[in-house]
Amino acid sequence: MALMTPSQSTICKGCWQHMRMPIPIRGPLALPLRMMGVKISRMNPNLCNICETMFTRVKRRKQIVVTSTVLFADVRGYTALSQEAASSEMLDILHGFTDECAEAVWARDGIVNKFIGDAMLAIFNFPIMRDDHVEQAVRAAQDIQRRWLRRSGQASAGAVPSPGLGIGIHTGTASIGEIGTAYKDFTIIGPMVNMASRIQAAAAAGDILVSSAVYAQVPHLFSGPHAAEFALKGIERPTTLHRMIA
Repeated sequence: MALMTPSQSTICKGCWQHMRMPIPIRGPLALPLRMMGVKISRMNPNLCNICETMFTRVKRRKQIVVTSTVLFADVRGYTALSQEAASSEMLDILHGFTDECAEAVWARDGIVNKFIGDAMLAIFNFPIMRDDHVEQAVRAAQDIQRRWLRRSGQASAGAVPSPGLGIGIHTGTASIGEIGTAYKDFTIIGPMVNMASRIQAAAAAGDILVSSAVYAQVPHLFSGPHAAEFALKGIERPTTLHRMIA
């Protein structure tokens, strides 16, 4: 499957879907708004920062409950590797990680909500709404692993070998919106998000692990044996997860 690159929208997809307002983010019509502080969002280049920083104005409240899919990705062995490699080499790894993850997520209409050191949190189905958000998240995970393998294969001789990535995906309802008053942050919270994080923690380098809720919506993307029981942190009973091939 060919790797996707995000197509550039001339208007903010989030403002159009949620407010039916065609907010220009590219082209001549975007220039006056840019002078007023309306810019392309850091979370997705097809959104504007109104979706990112003025959530209450857009949705009329600080938090809403949405059905969404969350993808966590993490660089495996980064801490141990950072004790042996030069800072410049570790920065190259992080730059590559952020670039490959962001492009894969954006190509599937997801948002990169946060990069936390060597980990990423991506959200699908908000602010850009898609009925097939579960499949888009899974395909983005496949793209991330393929991109990372390709980048690792292109590393010059003598360079620090790129560590593998572990990815976990879960879907369900969660609260999304503004957190805090003095320092506002746009994020997603709830048990579904915590579960996605735990699934990612169980993923080995090169793995994509998804919950049964995710698998139930995209069984056609799996082949061969893929279900296994995992002991997840904070969960008493073993949890059935599904491992997929990138």
